[in-house]
Order: sequence, then structure tokens, then C-alpha cells
Amino acid sequence: MLKTRIIPLLLVRDGSLKKPVQFTNPRTLSNPISIVRVFEARQVDELVLLDIGRTIKGDSMDAEIVMDMCEELSVPCAYGGGIKTLDDMIGIINAGAEKVVINSAAVETPKLIADGAETLGSQCVVVSIDAKINQRGSYEVFTHCGGQPTGLNPVDWAKSVEQLGAGEILLNSISHDGMMEGYDLDLIKQITTAVSIPVIAAGGAGVVDDFPPVIVEAGASAVSASSIFLYRRTTPNMVKNRMRKAGIPVRLTGAMDE
Repeated sequence: MLKTRIIPLLLVRDGSLKKPVQFTNPRTLSNPISIVRVFEARQVDELVLLDIGRTIKGDSMDAEIVMDMCEELSVPCAYGGGIKTLDDMIGIINAGAEKVVINSAAVETPKLIADGAETLGSQCVVVSIDAKINQRGSYEVFTHCGGQPTGLNPVDWAKSVEQLGAGEILLNSISHDGMMEGYDLDLIKQITTAVSIPVIAAGGAGVVDDFPPVIVEAGASAVSASSIFLYRRTTPNMVKNRMRKAGIPVRLTGAMDE
């Protein structure tokens, strides 16, 4: 049986680790490489680094930070931010990342998903979908770090992403992001029931009890989190312990009583 992955999510802007709430008012925390080293020491399942500043400013991707991060890691890592072309995607992989995360560029140029999958393999292409309930009361996809509505329905977009060849979806609930009040199980379930590729659920974890329902009730393949690891004395292994008690298979890493 496939193991459920626990994936820390790190957000960077202007070279510093940031943590926004609902995608706004990012708080500066520390040097991202220092935090990467912490998660490497804990041998997390994977690590995702998103340079949100590059998307907001329209800057190109930064291969240097990818190389710096990957030099510290033996665990798989994914990078997103400022990726606009296939050459950018190739550059990220050449810099040492195992996966490329695309969001705004995927919506603007859907062919980029197919080109990336054909050139790098579907397993290397992760499409990030940021969604929230709009003024009409329905879920809508937003790009540019939650600042730009697209008119896209997340379920329809997820289906298109799968058809274009993406290997995974990173799904983030904007309204739940940074609130530490639990995941948006309704949104997650809508996506997981619509596609067959793995869905990584993000946005909302505040306590270890928030994690099992994402797998058991909402059907996600992996869980990603940020605030709970950065602000509270919670480690990925603590989450894994809780998952194991719920009967969810996880990969053992070191002392599970951590």
C-alpha cells in the first residue's frame, strides 16, 4: 500500500521565508535555507519551496535558490515560482529539484503542462491550484498568489490539468491558508473524486488531529502544511504518529515518538 506523504511547504519572497495568512500580509520568519536544514535533519518525505515573490512581481525563476536548497537535501524537493517556459522547468530540474510546481503559468499557458510532462515526465510536473469561494458562493481558481480571479471552476480545471499530463495537484484553500483551523475538506473531496492523479492537500492545519480526515474523509494522497511546523512545537513525525493511530500508512523516519 502506498504511504501517505507529509510535506512541509515553505514560502519565500525576496530571499526570506514568509508566512502569509489567506495569502495576504506575509510575515518574515527566517532564512529559508536554515529551515530547509531542519527538515532535512528530520528526514521529511518531501519538501516544497514556492517563491511567491517572483510570481507577484512577474520575475523569472531563480535557479540559484533551487541549487542552494538542493545542496542541503537528500529528500525529494519541488520548486515553484517565476516559472514561465519549458526552459524554466528544465532549469529547475537541472538545478537539482525532483519536481516543478506551476500555477499562474499553467492557467495562462495550459500547453506548458503538456510540454513539461512530455519533456520531463508527468512525475516531475505538479500543478498548484489555489481556490476559494467567490462572491457568487462557488469555488473559483485564483492565480498570482490569490490576487487574480480566473473564472475557472477548480474541479473542471483539475480535470483539464490531469488530461494535459500533470503528475500531481497541489491544492490550497485560500480561505483556510494560515488560519490553523483545519483543512477545507469539501474542496479537497471535490477534487479527489474528480481526478485519478495524486492530490496534495494544503491550507489550514493547526493540530495533528486535522491531518487524518484529509486522507480518510477527503481522499487526498498527501498532506502539506506550513504554519503548524513553523509556529508550533509540532514535527512531521508527530503528524505521522497521529496518522498511524488512525490506520493510515506512513513512511517511518527515525524515532516516531518525536
